[in-house]
Amino acid sequence: MVLHYLIDHITIVFFLLVSAVVVLSRSKGRAKHHKKAKAKLKIAVDSQMNEPMTMHPDIDTSLCIGCGACTTACPEGDILQLINHKAVLVTPTKCVGHGECEVVCPMGAIDLVFGTKTRGMDIPRVSTNYETNVPGMYIAGELGGMGLIRNAVKQGVMAADHALSNLPNAKADTDILIVGAGPAGIAAGMNAVAKKKNYMVIEQNAFGGTIYSFPRQKLVMSHPFNLPIVGLAKFPQHEVSKEELLSYFDKVRKQAGLKVQEKTRFENIEKKGDIFVVKTNKGDITARKVILSMGVRGSPRKLGVPGEDKPKVTYNLIDPEQYQKKNIVVVGGGNAGAEVTQMLADKRWGNKVHQLVRTGTFDRCNEDNQNRLRTLEKEVGLNIWFNSGVVSIHDDYVEIKKENEVVKVPNDFIFVMAGAELPHKFLSSVGIKIEKKFGEGLAKAK
Repeated sequence: MVLHYLIDHITIVFFLLVSAVVVLSRSKGRAKHHKKAKAKLKIAVDSQMNEPMTMHPDIDTSLCIGCGACTTACPEGDILQLINHKAVLVTPTKCVGHGECEVVCPMGAIDLVFGTKTRGMDIPRVSTNYETNVPGMYIAGELGGMGLIRNAVKQGVMAADHALSNLPNAKADTDILIVGAGPAGIAAGMNAVAKKKNYMVIEQNAFGGTIYSFPRQKLVMSHPFNLPIVGLAKFPQHEVSKEELLSYFDKVRKQAGLKVQEKTRFENIEKKGDIFVVKTNKGDITARKVILSMGVRGSPRKLGVPGEDKPKVTYNLIDPEQYQKKNIVVVGGGNAGAEVTQMLADKRWGNKVHQLVRTGTFDRCNEDNQNRLRTLEKEVGLNIWFNSGVVSIHDDYVEIKKENEVVKVPNDFIFVMAGAELPHKFLSSVGIKIEKKFGEGLAKAK
């Protein structure tokens, strides 16, 4: 009896000791993890990179239980981390709004929002079904403030779902007209095909929409998406280039029998009773519902300086190889400017590149891009000028204000990568209201 008692006692003590060691080890691991997360957050704050640039998670700390599900679900890595047992956005500028964190949170502590309390973001007023304040008119994709391909596809599907669920009885050429054949428009069109509805997709350029305007071999996607009819988009590699994505879209277009009317420029839209009259360069089209899924690259943000209308000023880069042994200025310190700079400063081309950043730091450029730019500074002599901007543009040089000095720099081409402006005038003309979001999500569905 005594022996059995001693064995049981020793077993219990051993179990408690092992449990204590495990708990202590985990506690130390968490403390170390929290310390690293705090360090990342401090770097973001110190470098003024603590403002998210697009749709991002807003965490209600009163609901967060610190389970960490959101930190592991994010496809982009260590953007969300636990600090003091609460989820925190530690590298905000890397967030691209995948939304996986919101889906996996068991407590409903995460909402996806636009803008922050200090930096507002102009967004067309849409419901959670992406219907605007104009009944029957929807916005999906880049025009609605979300250019991420996976989310644009999701929005296109949801908008078409809602639009096709309650069609008016009025006579029209088509049940639904989809303007733009980028990711959102393709997804909406595939949904219309799946539901066997009468539809039309128009595109002012070529099938693929704004993806065609991306630089050659640019990596455009790192996370799969679901399309009606064909299901999950599968690629053998993690990161997908522009050409690979366009090839995939072309394949599923043929597989589903999706019809797209290319070279058809959208010009205006008017609602008459229960139908919409859409004006294009090829004539009028009437539709019971309309989804606007075109991009905003046609409205690049201008500099407002003398000489900006010269042919050497451009707002897009398609093929870097076209520019060799040239004097080039890139305006913009965000990710778009950083990526264009990297391509043009490639040592293969022999260009002399100046990148102009309006502020004293890269406040809208992620850490990876910054590191690549710093490497190019050392390896090829890339010139990164902070607190600088263009004063005037001339045929063979450009005047730049650098700090408090105006200097002349020899110049062959200028790439303005200052973002795109929401087409307020057009949206307002068709009755769509614009809201400035300060850390807010979409309006609730009616």
